[in-house]
Amino acid sequence: MMRKFLDTRIAVILAIAGLLLVTGLIVEMGFARPRLREIGRLVEERSQLLSQIRAQQMQDGLSDEMAEHLGVSDLSALADAPDADPATYLGMLLDHSRLVRLSMTTGGGKEFSGVRRSDFSLRAQGGYAAMQAFVRDLESGPRLASVEAFDIRTQTDSNQLEGRFNISIYDPAGRE
Repeated sequence: MMRKFLDTRIAVILAIAGLLLVTGLIVEMGFARPRLREIGRLVEERSQLLSQIRAQQMQDGLSDEMAEHLGVSDLSALADAPDADPATYLGMLLDHSRLVRLSMTTGGGKEFSGVRRSDFSLRAQGGYAAMQAFVRDLESGPRLASVEAFDIRTQTDSNQLEGRFNISIYDPAGRE
């Protein structure tokens, strides 16, 4: 009888163990695996976002460095630059530096690779400090410009200087 009682007890224990094993497998398949997959997906998404943040921070650093080099507080200031044509832009720079325009001729413009280059020959009169201010404004202004040649001479009939400049201004091709 004792043996029968032990056999029954072992059978019940094995049945309970089997039931617990099946319940554990169901719980793992139904609840744990989807959660683990979701955690894995979120970890992957987090690493991608961290990579994007690092890339954006590097780009922001380069933008700040370039803005500092160009002498503006933010590169968006260059995008908001006045839409004046290049001749008017040069006139504004002359006025700002207090030079008197003697003559200005254009050599026309050329378009290449989405950029329009406008060439100018400019003669202006004023003091040395005004000539310096003009060149400084030209090189630190919101538009890309290059001074191809310049010559500063004293005028025989006054104590003023005459500056002769060959200037190229580069704008995006769509800008008029």
